[in-house]
Amino acid sequence: MQSLPKKPSTGGSVAGGGKNNTTSNTASNNNPTSKRTKLYNSRQIRTQIQDESFTNPPKGGTTAQQLRKMLSNGSMIPNKLSIPDYLSAREFEIRALDSAMIKSKNSGASRVFQTLPRTLRRRTASHNVRRIPKRMRRKALREMGLQSKAGSATTTLGTKGVTVMGKPIKPKIGRGRKRWALIRKMKLLKYAAKWKIKGRLPNSQWISVSQINLRKKLKLLKKDLKLLDEKHDPEEAENSNSHKWVKHDVTKIKKLAFNIHNQLGSYDNTSVNKLSKIGKLTSVQYATRQKNFKWLPTHIWHAKRAKMMKRWEWTIPLEPTQRCYRSTSRASRLKGAVVSDTSYIGSLVINAYSKGSMEKVLKYISVITKNKVKIYESCLSKGIAWEGYVYDLHDSGDPIGRMTLVFVENSLQNTFRVMARLHPSIFSTVFSQLVGNLEGVEEVTIHDCKYSIGSIDLTGPKSLTALQSILQCRQENDSQFESFLKLHKLNDLTSVPENTIFTFNVCDPRFKTKPVIPAKSKINYDDQLDILIALKSKKKKSLSDDILNPESRAQTYDNQMSLKELGKRRNLHPGEAIPIKENDASICVMLIKSYEQWTILLPWFWVVPFWYSLVHVPHVQFGGFKQSEQLRLERKLLGWSDMVFTTNGYVQCELEREQAERKWEKKPKSKRVTYAKLKVDGLGSGETLSPFGLDWRGLQVIRLVTKKLKLEGNLGGMKNKQNNRIVTDDKLNIVPQTLSDLPIAVKAIQAAEQQLKKQNLHSVLLQYKPITLATNITTGIDHRKLTFNIKQLPALAVTPIYLTCVGKGNVVSNARIYEVNKKYENFWKETASGVVTNIRGNSVRVGSVAEAEKLYPKLHNVVGLVSSATFSLVEGKSISIGFVDSDAIDGDVSGYFLVRNVASTSYILMHWNCINMAR
Repeated sequence: MQSLPKKPSTGGSVAGGGKNNTTSNTASNNNPTSKRTKLYNSRQIRTQIQDESFTNPPKGGTTAQQLRKMLSNGSMIPNKLSIPDYLSAREFEIRALDSAMIKSKNSGASRVFQTLPRTLRRRTASHNVRRIPKRMRRKALREMGLQSKAGSATTTLGTKGVTVMGKPIKPKIGRGRKRWALIRKMKLLKYAAKWKIKGRLPNSQWISVSQINLRKKLKLLKKDLKLLDEKHDPEEAENSNSHKWVKHDVTKIKKLAFNIHNQLGSYDNTSVNKLSKIGKLTSVQYATRQKNFKWLPTHIWHAKRAKMMKRWEWTIPLEPTQRCYRSTSRASRLKGAVVSDTSYIGSLVINAYSKGSMEKVLKYISVITKNKVKIYESCLSKGIAWEGYVYDLHDSGDPIGRMTLVFVENSLQNTFRVMARLHPSIFSTVFSQLVGNLEGVEEVTIHDCKYSIGSIDLTGPKSLTALQSILQCRQENDSQFESFLKLHKLNDLTSVPENTIFTFNVCDPRFKTKPVIPAKSKINYDDQLDILIALKSKKKKSLSDDILNPESRAQTYDNQMSLKELGKRRNLHPGEAIPIKENDASICVMLIKSYEQWTILLPWFWVVPFWYSLVHVPHVQFGGFKQSEQLRLERKLLGWSDMVFTTNGYVQCELEREQAERKWEKKPKSKRVTYAKLKVDGLGSGETLSPFGLDWRGLQVIRLVTKKLKLEGNLGGMKNKQNNRIVTDDKLNIVPQTLSDLPIAVKAIQAAEQQLKKQNLHSVLLQYKPITLATNITTGIDHRKLTFNIKQLPALAVTPIYLTCVGKGNVVSNARIYEVNKKYENFWKETASGVVTNIRGNSVRVGSVAEAEKLYPKLHNVVGLVSSATFSLVEGKSISIGFVDSDAIDGDVSGYFLVRNVASTSYILMHWNCINMAR
């Protein structure tokens, strides 16, 4: 039973509970005492204490005397029960209970717009029912007290363009707009009548309909058409020197694009041995908007709900407009799923029409992947995908990005197909190198499917359930689809083996009224275990190449229905799923399971119907580019911001640093941090490394100078033999002698870098990158003979690590990573964990300890930088990913480092682990 609150005092100013006291009640709505009185009255249940239904009770004497009197009467019943009085008493209590329940319900009642989930709440929903879902608008109107006029669909008080039923009212068209529409129609009719009388032939000859008949006009048109056909097409001139297989594919794809069998204009936009261009657009306005940055299939849907960013020739969803950091983390781990449109990931297909040509393709792939896998034996025979790093053909030092490969063999047509999925920043580079090396190979063609194959990524425990609820197989007894359905009880994404592939044909997901998992037989866990073992085994599995074949993709658009056609068929079967006909579209899909993620590949113009079905699945929310980076960081994986060892990643770091510096310079001096006056790293000259972004060039100089001084035995000294004068070589390059020369050498290299940027010599900076992955260093370097010049400094070998905060603290990107002095490592651990306390028992900060300067690291202790950081809801601590000098970890897989944020004087102890680069 609910406990009653403390009964409020009933003064004269407090509104009573009387029915007629409406004026005082309204005036005191904001009074907290009035609200407590209302709450007390709503929870109070009155009972009848004195019950008159029991008559003739024994009176007088003690309890023992009353008991003897009852026994002398010959009965244990003390008195008679008055039935009418008993029923009236119980009736009073029941009515009081009923009244209290109604009052309690009304006191805590919420209006319609208050009961909506957070994702559907709108600020104006309290007075504008158009901001409430349609199914709840009638109740909202009743709560607002609005009643309809006699013979009118609108309400007396007005509902901002909504009828009593909650449907929008058609807007009234003004007199001026009607007049403009009529004048426009008249001009169009005059223009059409003029061109009906006159005509124009292709050779710019004006004719009149009265002077020429239809047959003669058709003869002239056919003659001009024949002359145009005899002229060479520029595209055909490019393909004239190509082999017959390229010509065959070009002709076939042109015919497919010309023969469109749907009312939506969907077609397969694929190019052969050249980069594709954007497809046909229905609006000139949209064409101008997509001149430099193309739209994803779901751009219109995302533009209303997310912030967009323009990058890599695409307009990509950056993040949802609503705050979703916590919900994204929970949906990906506990309950739900996160979906994102990743159609900006480019796809290319290599077609080999014989085994000999396929072997040449495999040799080239083994070169750009550095023989990391035995592709033909492991992937083609098992029917699985491969994911790893791809290298530049002309510079095999550092990888340029990640790539996913899928190998499919069509034994009936004796065709081998290889699909590669690449990040848009490296797609054109890899594609041009492929064409340049395989263009002369017979029976090999390369298709650019950037605008013909779309993709959607799903992650979270309900991602498999969400896919099964919208996918309905078109063919009966499809073995792969049945195996896919048997995984319905798996909520752990790691249970399904990585790189697993499923291929099958499905129906239009819009046929279903709502997402429903198809009926399936009861499957115990032993059967599921057998399926997982079969997926992990080396048993050969045949995959369908329909999604990689332009003819199959074009056939999926045959009879693709519009929303109007779907509505007509849905009205014939209200409340039920639309029955499937034989001529309905059959859509080829491919499912790829990567690490804690599912990717579904679809024909380009089928992405939107599948997307609409997915976002209507319960507990499924969408995410953008930031959400993908967030989840990869929580799973200890490298994201795009952590690919600093690639050329594109390094360029991105430089651009972000220059942008942050320009933003800082625009601020007035009173509103910006003066980094030059900070006392950090044991110096009074401020931040040595750039405070605006990741300064890999400065880190390179610090580590190389430190190693040089350590080998020479000058790491402890602060004065050189020249009385702290700067020592230079013959070419005026600084020669560091002691630690006092360290910040001078860094500033000199930074100034040289700025000078090259002013001269627009960015190619020199890219040619001599400051960092490289530690796995690529094979030769030793004599640090005593180094020349501190940008072109002569060796690249610093770095290793990616995952950092977790030991105690309190919040780390941000561009933080500095320091090595911990072994002498003070235990003290840092005890202080961070709260073991060291003061007299009051509170934890002690290192800065409050006597002689704390000895504990702080110095500039020569800097070993790395933090590339990305956030607060992890998984661990409840601050986490980050950084890159450190490989010599600083010396082959260890875990340890402790100190981290300091930019413009901060406090240090945070963090535990680090090496990152698995295979994922």
